[in-house]
Amino acid sequence: MKRLTTTVLTIALATGIAACSGSSGGEVELFADAMAGHALTVQEATGTPMVWVSSEDGSDPRPGGRPDPSLCSVTGGGTPRLVKPEDTDTARLGDTTLYPVGQLEGFQAPGEVTCSGGEIKHVYVGRS
Repeated sequence: MKRLTTTVLTIALATGIAACSGSSGGEVELFADAMAGHALTVQEATGTPMVWVSSEDGSDPRPGGRPDPSLCSVTGGGTPRLVKPEDTDTARLGDTTLYPVGQLEGFQAPGEVTCSGGEIKHVYVGRS
């Protein structure tokens, strides 16, 4: 019984560590993701959504290595715009490092986000 409890605890810890988390340790709630250059459709979004990007090799794909809202365009209900994020820390999605590009303000789903430039491979919208 002790061995089974240890195994279950180990699996629970591994699952918790592999969960999506920001550098502050909070979970990332993912609303949508797509390959760079393709429209990413966001059907639902709560709070102030963030836009992150990742690269093929895990390095920072943003030109200049800083958040740059001009890498993306956004459409949707309300008066959506992408602004520099308040939180510039990276986040994690499994083994993938997510680099912030901006945060959506005035956005009402459904809507679309399209990002391209630099070495961006994948785009994510969510919140941490």
